[in-house]
Amino acid sequence: MTKTKTTYSALNRLFAGVICLFFTMTHTHAQDTDSTKPITDSGYVEKFNNWINLKVALVNTSESYIAQGDNFKQVLKANPSQIFRTYLNYRFIAFYVDYIPRFLPGNNDEAEKGRSKGLGFGTGLIFHNWFTDLGFSHTKGYYLENMKDLNPAWQPGEPYFQVPDFHITSYDAAVGYNTNPRLSLVATSSQTSRQLKSAGAFIPRATFRYFITDNRTPGPGTTQKTNHFRAMLGAGYQHTFVISRSVYAMGAFTPYFGYIVSSTKTRNSPQLGDFTNYGPAYQWDAKLGLGYNGHRFFGGAYLTAGSAKFSQGLTSATQQDAAIFFQLFAGLRFKAPKFLDKALDKL
Repeated sequence: MTKTKTTYSALNRLFAGVICLFFTMTHTHAQDTDSTKPITDSGYVEKFNNWINLKVALVNTSESYIAQGDNFKQVLKANPSQIFRTYLNYRFIAFYVDYIPRFLPGNNDEAEKGRSKGLGFGTGLIFHNWFTDLGFSHTKGYYLENMKDLNPAWQPGEPYFQVPDFHITSYDAAVGYNTNPRLSLVATSSQTSRQLKSAGAFIPRATFRYFITDNRTPGPGTTQKTNHFRAMLGAGYQHTFVISRSVYAMGAFTPYFGYIVSSTKTRNSPQLGDFTNYGPAYQWDAKLGLGYNGHRFFGGAYLTAGSAKFSQGLTSATQQDAAIFFQLFAGLRFKAPKFLDKALDKL
């Protein structure tokens, strides 16, 4: 128990350091938000500093939580096949919130896969070189996707094994540095600027994830709650290809390496007890996209994939979270109120 408390004390100090870095970045690079200041290379990037972006996206989500060992494998997925994501972006600030539309065909097959509930939102600050992202998500209700491994006689269309009281809560943070000012990261993320000429950049970044997997199934059986903290360092490359003035394609890939600490509490099983695992973690993520970025309207389609894998201490058991997202989005720019421009200019 003393060892666990010492571990989480160290994690608290690390979180405090991340927050301090976040505010240092905000103070140091606030001058980049000045709408009257020209960018480093005006031939490559056009800014829309005095406009607010409203963007809606349909995200075809496929996120899995995987645990496996020598003689078992479990692939848990939440039921919604699509989510709506609404963005509000202004200058260097981006914010989004997720919503599960029950009326879509892929989201109402509850008899087969059970019912999932979820909430997600996040924000990002992207300055001239530095950027940071913060996100939160909570999902309740999962089903076992690899039913064939559990029951070889199972056939598609039959009900899956459901775990309605399985919860995953995640807090995510990332900080990175764009090494090439000619590449606009917001041109392909929040669309608060436009890439005029093709450019690419080497982008180092650090990611932090604190997530909780909690099986709250009632009854006398054994259930577990595990708190994971994962810190990763990565270095990748992103390139935006400008096909015409308003049409672009983009691609990015980043590998990561880091460490994870997992603390598990076992319910109704004194012989298993509570324990803490430490070990290396590996992660990668990639994105491909095609978009239109006009003065008033913008839209596009992105495919994002990623996976993280880590071992459970010195055992052969591993855990993995994997995701593939296909996103269709469209948005509209409208003039920001003058008082908002003035307030941010003063800031």
